[in-house]
Amino acid sequence: MATTKILNMYYNRKLHNLLEDFQDSVWHDFHDSDINSQDDFYEYLHNFIDNAVIYTYECEEILEGNSDYHYLEHDIYGRPTNIAQAAYACLYDYLQEEGCLSIWNEMEEVLNEEKQTA
Repeated sequence: MATTKILNMYYNRKLHNLLEDFQDSVWHDFHDSDINSQDDFYEYLHNFIDNAVIYTYECEEILEGNSDYHYLEHDIYGRPTNIAQAAYACLYDYLQEEGCLSIWNEMEEVLNEEKQTA
């Protein structure tokens, strides 16, 4: 089932656009010194997802082809009680599957290099 879920996500233009937006904006804010720790990174991630699921029509776009999120229990967030919660879990999973959660590791390397050269 997880494989089917991931395959459906790849055909969703909204998820792909959000992925690109996240990658661009998180690196921009990192270089502007707005993200300096793992806590900052995860706060940024959760705020990004929160902002992406504010409007019902955007949640519907995120969930296009991913209807399992409407009714299945999520490992982290449990069973959704509304469309925003379902879209949140879907977007979180998509960003995780695309390696966005490992971006912090790259950022941490950059921070460590800067400390060593300072």
